[in-house]
Order: sequence, then structure tokens, then C-alpha cells
Amino acid sequence: MEEIITYSLRSDSTTSNEYYRNIASFTDEVLLVIDDNIGNLVEDYKAYIINSCSEEVRTKEEYKIEALMLGILWRTYISHSVILKEVPRRVLNILVNQREKNVFFKPVVDSLKGYFETVFLLKEYNTNKEVDKTIENICKLSNWLSASGDFKYEVKRLTLWQEYLNTKTKEEVSEIISKIIELAQWFKKRSEEKIGDYTKNVEEFLKHTYPKHKWKEDIIYCGRKRVEYHFNMVGAEIMNSVYRDEFLKTKEKRLLLPACMRFKSEKKCNAIKTTEGYLCTSCTSVCKIKELTDLGRKYDFKVYTIPHESTLFINTTIKEQKIGIVGVACVLNLISGGWKAIDIGFIPQCVLLDYCGCKNHWHNHGMITDINMLKLKDTFKIN
Repeated sequence: MEEIITYSLRSDSTTSNEYYRNIASFTDEVLLVIDDNIGNLVEDYKAYIINSCSEEVRTKEEYKIEALMLGILWRTYISHSVILKEVPRRVLNILVNQREKNVFFKPVVDSLKGYFETVFLLKEYNTNKEVDKTIENICKLSNWLSASGDFKYEVKRLTLWQEYLNTKTKEEVSEIISKIIELAQWFKKRSEEKIGDYTKNVEEFLKHTYPKHKWKEDIIYCGRKRVEYHFNMVGAEIMNSVYRDEFLKTKEKRLLLPACMRFKSEKKCNAIKTTEGYLCTSCTSVCKIKELTDLGRKYDFKVYTIPHESTLFINTTIKEQKIGIVGVACVLNLISGGWKAIDIGFIPQCVLLDYCGCKNHWHNHGMITDINMLKLKDTFKIN
């Protein structure tokens, strides 16, 4: 059995088949609870989006994800957000922008970013005092998330919620935030009961391994809480359902794989670099990427390896939504990757890595990762 670092969809089994049955059942429960508790709020928000023409309207299910996300992010990060000062916030935003634009200076930028994140983003407000439930504090939450560089598309979704809340009175805003926080509290407890077996190593990782990430660029990313894993699992299930029919109708389909699935190291892999990603050359018969590339040739979908999530879709825009993509990723990249794909114009589906193992963040030497082939074939509707 593979080493479990933070999560494993296989839990104590040899496959992740049971996970996909359990997550489908739990997601149905989550959607019902959201309807019962804030269904009217989600309807009101959707009506606001339609009337304000803020964006092309999305489904009610997608707005449910966003409302739950706001509650989870508030509970997880608000105590850090309200004490972040303006100067370090601006410095971190500059570093985040430079990291995206200038690959040459990335090592230097990462060192500075790791220092500033460790010093300024992990400070915590006096937890004995309750943070006021105001638009101003949601703004501070968004600012903190932006400064970390790890929540770009979450912040983009939150910005629309801020605009919506600006149409409400202070009392209404406080009541809305309270309801969303209560929902997030329920989700944390219930998700641990229903799908917690798949993330039981997260706490151990945070206690023993995570401290080694101090001063590193990924200190916020690797410090994500268990509830954030569960949120991404449920969110991915919802988004897959929402975009399923559109995906199957697309004329072109692509499978995007993470480099951690390669059998060979980066230096020994003979994949060819293209503007879309790396193409497998079948340099070894035992590589999972080679197996999936062969499957793609047989069933008419293209397969690309993406070295790192941050390089995904750089300078890419799709004018007509005719390309469907299946993104394979570890749990923490699921929702943001899906929103990124939608913004660019792709029709997304995702398949989770059964476990994480990349050398960049999770494992000293790197561990070859894998997916559930039945789930992948079902996504492409391969019998």
C-alpha cells in the first residue's frame, strides 16, 4: 500500500471505488442541508447576479458551493485576516504578481514570499473575541487570501458576494454571515463523520511535518485544514455534475495530468514540451501517463502532462466553449482549477488523485501517484 501523507481515497482498501460512492451520497446530503438552511439566500444572490449582469449566470448548485466556501474560509482564516497590515499586504501582492509573471526570478521571489507569509500571514487575532460579521471584514478576508497567492479564483468568486452584500443593511449582512458560518460549522462536523476516513492523516501531517514548511513559499498551501480537503471533495462532485452534459457534447476533449504521475524523473522523462503541456513519447512501458496516452489515442482525446498547477492555461483564452477538459489533481487544487478552467472557456471535469505525493510540496523524494481508472473511463463515457 502507498504511503499516506495527508489524504488517500483508498483509505484501508486497494481501490478508491468506495470513496466515489460515499462522496456522491454525502454531496446529496450537503446540497439538501444548504437548501434547508440558506436556500432563499442562494436564490436571492442568483437573482442579484441576473439583475446586475455581474457575470453570465451560473447554476444554483454553483452558488451553493460559493456560499459554503465563504463560511469555511471565514472560520479558517478570519482571525489571521483582520490583523494583516497594509504594508505587508501590498508587499505580498507584489511578490505574488512577480511570481506569476517572471519565472526567472521565481526562486528569489519564493524565498521572500515564504518569509513574509510566515511572519505576517500566520499572526492571529485574539481568539477570545468574536470578529464582527461585516462587509469590511469580508474585505479583509479577501485581502488576506489574495496576499497568500493561493486563492486567486476563490477571491474572484468572493468579490461578487461582497458586491451583493453591499446592497444589504448592516443587520442583514450580519445575519447572512451568521447563517453561512453556522452552515460551515455543520459541514466541518458532518464531513469528518462521513468522509473523514480519507483525510485522517491531515492532522498528523500538520502536527509533525508541516512545521518544516516554515519560511517556505508553500506554508499557507500545505497548512490547509481538514475541512478544506472535504470542501474540495464535495465541490468537485457538484461541479462535475453541473458540467457533465456540456462536457460530453464538446467537440474536443483533453486529459490534463500532473507530473507526479510520471514513472521517470523530470530529467529522465522524454516528454516533448508544447504550448498546451508535455506530450508523452512512450519512453517506458510501465508509466501511467503512457497508459493514459494510449487510451487517449484509442478514444480520441488528447493527453498532456502539466508540470505544476500554477502553469496551467497560462496566456490561454477559449473564445467558444467547445473544448472539454478532465483535470487530474490532488484534492486542494480541485475547485480553484475548475473555476480557472471555466473563466478561460473550457468545460471542466475532474478526477482526483487517489493520494498526493509530489516532491514540490508533500514528499521528500516524490512518490508516483495514481487515479481510479474506472472513474476516468466513466468521465469520458468509455465502456
